[in-house]
Order: sequence, then structure tokens, then C-alpha cells
Amino acid sequence: MPGYFFTANTDDQKAPTLILVNGSDGSISSMWATGGLGGLQRGYNVLMFDGPGQQSMLFDHEIPFRYDWEAVITPVVDALVARDDVDADRIAAYGISQSGYWLPRALAFEHRIAAAVADPGVVDVSQSWRAGIPKSEMELVEKGEKEKFDRGMEMALRYSKSVSRLWNFRARPFGKQSPYDTMVEMLRYRLEPEDAAKITTPLLVTSPEKEQFWPGQSEQLAAMVPDATLQPFTADEGADYHCQPLARLLTDERMFDWLDARLGR
Repeated sequence: MPGYFFTANTDDQKAPTLILVNGSDGSISSMWATGGLGGLQRGYNVLMFDGPGQQSMLFDHEIPFRYDWEAVITPVVDALVARDDVDADRIAAYGISQSGYWLPRALAFEHRIAAAVADPGVVDVSQSWRAGIPKSEMELVEKGEKEKFDRGMEMALRYSKSVSRLWNFRARPFGKQSPYDTMVEMLRYRLEPEDAAKITTPLLVTSPEKEQFWPGQSEQLAAMVPDATLQPFTADEGADYHCQPLARLLTDERMFDWLDARLGR
């Protein structure tokens, strides 16, 4: 997986290390402003990378998303603990946007991460898609009516070029050839209660006011995960909307204060 490792400017031989997990369509470079620079300023090594379905892995290698992100994170942790400049007991992780699902999912199976942040919390990725699809059409997916669902979606996408472009762009990383297969695959991107109960890593879950894509799911995730902390962000702070786009410094401040406390720094 393509990525970058930035070494902390510290006198310690081994430094705490922050894994940055991107969302569905962000670039590696965007992670510099969403945790990368802040981590280096706080004395963390920082690792950022393209995982399956993300940027270079999708466009250059045609490797799609996968729902079982532990298969991605565990090799990343393996590589980090083998480094002489990484404190294996102080590895943290931050997941933005759709990785608010991927990271907690990975934490259910990978327990060497000492503290983690989900920004925001995501329990069911498909919610943001189902919100724009008629209930009657989603019932076809639940009943396994592939031909009927694909026929209805084909008509809808033909009617609107803008909707067609959006669907094709968003669906491509899932690696499926039909709308039905895409929806069936996406329904796998759910954090089940029995998996959430396996998470032993302390987890900070951000909850921005006016969350557009997964409203209410941060609260769901925090309630499902043992030892989770819910961190609200409000419009009065200029920190509303998905991933607090106008309040990234405030996000860094709260995130790294919490991580430092959890890592005993």
C-alpha cells in the first residue's frame, strides 16, 4: 500500500505513533491537515497510506474497498512494531469520515492499538445511500430481487446525469458491476454489536452538530463500544457538519489532548 511515514522530532529513540486512516475518497495529502501536522507538532510519528479502494489503490491498481479493515490495519501495526523508532505500547489511530466505520471494525480484532479516534462514528455505512433510495426499492434488495432493483436503478440513473455521475463515482470503489451487487456489498459495512463488544481500545468518537451523512451514528457507536468517549462539536464553536471542516484546529486540540492523556504523555 502506498504511504508516508513521518518521524517525530524527538530525542526519544522510540516515539508514540499515529496511524491516519482516510475516508472513502480523500487523498493522502489531505491527511496532512487532518491529523498529520498536528501529530508531528505533538511529537508523534505519523503514518498515512492508501488502503484498498482509496485513491492510488483504486485508480492505479483497481483494488476495491473491503469491509473487514482488520485485514488492512493488522499488517500496518505489524510493520510499525518492527521499527526501532516506534514505541509499540503507544500506537494510536485516527479514522476520518467512512473510516469512522473501518477503524472501529478493525479494533474489534486488532488490540495492539492503545487509543483511537473515530471522526465521526459510523455504525452502518449504507445509511447515507439508503436515504436517497425509495424504501420500496430497498425492499427489493432485502428480498434478493436483483433484476427488478437493477432495472429500476437503471431507469433512475438514465433520467438524471448528475445522479448517474454521483452514483458511478461513489459505487466504483466497492468494485461491483451492478447497482444491486453494490448495495448488497455495502450492507456488509456494518459494525455488529457482538463485534463492537470486542473492542478493548479506548475510543474517542466525535459528534458534530448537523452531521449530514451518518446522523446519530456517533451516539450509537459510543453506546456500543466499552470505554468509548463521545466528543460533541457544535455550530456555536464553528465546528458543525461532517468532520468539522471549519474547525480542524479545534478538532486537533481535543483529539491530541485526549490521546496524550490516554497514552500517558
